Amino acid sequence: MTGPATTEVVTDNVRLEADKWRDLSDQMSAVYTNPVGNDGLKLGVFAFFIGPTELISTAMHSSAYNGFYAEVQALVKAAATEWLQLGEALDRMADAFDQTDQTAEADLEAVYSEPATNGAQGPPPTAQQGGQQ
Repeated sequence: MTGPATTEVVTDNVRLEADKWRDLSDQMSAVYTNPVGNDGLKLGVFAFFIGPTELISTAMHSSAYNGFYAEVQALVKAAATEWLQLGEALDRMADAFDQTDQTAEADLEAVYSEPATNGAQGPPPTAQQGGQQ
């Protein structure tokens, strides 16, 4: 059985979930905008240098690392954006649940307060006892 209290609990939980995703988005934004997180972790070719005969593999390792790093940065940036959008979508969903619940309540009140329109009539008025003279 459902009722206003049940619906309220559901929408409260949806709003809590939205807050969680917004917080996660903020955390990812902090990771992405951190100066160390942007350029501070990029490594040049010489970070992989282990000797004069390894110049070619050093360049390959550096390129692979920096390519992977760029991919991770792109994922972090996308997560910040998409998680914020997810939080906003959950808020809109909770608002829609609340709106639907209010509309359904108004519809039910209208249904039960309207007189019958199918030709049915109430009981006939009772005749007055004692007669007229």
